[in-house]
Amino acid sequence: MGFGGISIWHLFIVLALPLLHVVISSRSYGGAKFGWSLAVVFFPLLGYIIFLIVTQPAKKVEQS
Repeated sequence: MGFGGISIWHLFIVLALPLLHVVISSRSYGGAKFGWSLAVVFFPLLGYIIFLIVTQPAKKVEQS
């Protein structure tokens, strides 16, 4: 008996992978990373989407 086709793997992908991305991302540091992690834990999809929109990707430093 299942939950209409939803398995543990589906829940893992939807809930854990966005949190993992926030934790290992170089888009935020320190307290901001902790805050984004809490946002993704309590509001998984909304928090992750806002994280991707608000934070900027890390810029690469060019060497001359």
